[in-house]
Amino acid sequence: MNSGVLIYLITPLLSAVSQLMLKKAADNPKYTGLRAYLNWQVILAYALFFGCMLLNVVALRTLDLTIASVLEASGYIYVMALSFFFLKEKISRRRLIGNIVIIVGIVLTLTL
Repeated sequence: MNSGVLIYLITPLLSAVSQLMLKKAADNPKYTGLRAYLNWQVILAYALFFGCMLLNVVALRTLDLTIASVLEASGYIYVMALSFFFLKEKISRRRLIGNIVIIVGIVLTLTL
């Protein structure tokens, strides 16, 4: 497994974490007005997004675009897991089946 594959499996996780941070900041009642946009959670979340974008550009030097786009779908798996553990959202059967299909697609893409 080359470094581009690892980057494309890690950056969606970091991106999902930053989305979770943005959600938590948006739900925080003490952040109103300009503070809703200029607080440490929001700034760190956008810094993570920016870092992920830079890493993706680096990874694209070693990956085909078709493989990169399939690996990017791993973000849906991370979002489902993080929302279950941190936001206490329920995982429906339909969402679980969809994520299993994504996992199978990623495995098939990497092995074939």
